[in-house]
Amino acid sequence: MINLDNAAGTPVCPEARQAFLDALAPGNPSSLHAAGRAARACLDGARTVLQTALDCERVVFTSGGTESINLALRGAAGAYGRKKKHIVTTTFEHPATVSTLSALKAAGFSVTEVPPRADGRIHPEDVAAAVTGETFLVTVTQVAGETGALLDVEALARLLRGQRDAPAPAERDGGSLLLHVDAVQGFLKFPVSVQKSGIDLLSISGHKVHAPMGTGALAVAPRVRLVPQMTGGGQENGLRGGTEALPLIAALAAAARAWSPVDSRLTAYAARRLETSGWTLVPGSDAPILSAAFPGVPGEALLRTLSDRGVLTGSGSACSRGRRSAALLSIKTLPAWVADSVIRLSFSRFTAMEELEAAMEIILETARSFSPR
Repeated sequence: MINLDNAAGTPVCPEARQAFLDALAPGNPSSLHAAGRAARACLDGARTVLQTALDCERVVFTSGGTESINLALRGAAGAYGRKKKHIVTTTFEHPATVSTLSALKAAGFSVTEVPPRADGRIHPEDVAAAVTGETFLVTVTQVAGETGALLDVEALARLLRGQRDAPAPAERDGGSLLLHVDAVQGFLKFPVSVQKSGIDLLSISGHKVHAPMGTGALAVAPRVRLVPQMTGGGQENGLRGGTEALPLIAALAAAARAWSPVDSRLTAYAARRLETSGWTLVPGSDAPILSAAFPGVPGEALLRTLSDRGVLTGSGSACSRGRRSAALLSIKTLPAWVADSVIRLSFSRFTAMEELEAAMEIILETARSFSPR
């Protein structure tokens, strides 16, 4: 089986697997005995790794990107959304963000969605221009999971702040403009300094970077207040109750330490083979993610047939469950049929050029077999 659906989930790396096993000791990080202290030391060590990777002071461990996004958006709305009710986002957001914003709209908030330009990318200036005097939160995705398009979130932070060292929200009568970044697809691929950029909240997920599913984190700037969405015993500095999933957290830290870049030649090779074979490429791919469509071939049917032939590909966001992609539909330079015919190829550091070459032969031949003769 050749896995070309790494944007949905990456294989667990050996380092993360071993760290998971090593952390299966019985100690609870909140216990005071020797086993508890050992567990606490493991937890603190993992937190330090993530703080270093994100260049931030506060890291809240969660069950993954979806929980991190929910804590960021709902927590910020609870803390800062009493006077101002406007949120700015983009048409490229993950369903976790879209669904959460829908719930906030039902609770009385308004949302402005910024579309991409003709190049298939969201531009920082367009996001900043959508901010009004009633905006308290901007939430954007760093790398679009369906297209691989990169948004320069540090440039956006500078536009929103005016300067890097912004005053603390508490000094602005609770009327602060917060910036949340969904960095689930961009984590480690496009490093961001939370502290230097002025980003307030940043979400990540472990299973995109070779850690197991079920772990993630939210970076929280020191000046930011959040209303907890899961209360309990005061874990994670009171922002996320419940005993920490130590083996998963240890695995996430190990995967971050072991990270190495994805071979950029993979995306370029796949794009060249598809384009010269009559496929339409979705514009704006900056990450190891490439979406493309073959005329007249339904994307889901092609995906299932490729799976039967040993090649795993994606079709938009893995969390969309067959719905037409709002992200693709918002790219006005794309023909309307692309949203129904697109498949997504995505790569990891374990993807070998030789297996990609073999997979491309299968992909191109299978697509042609769907076409009328």
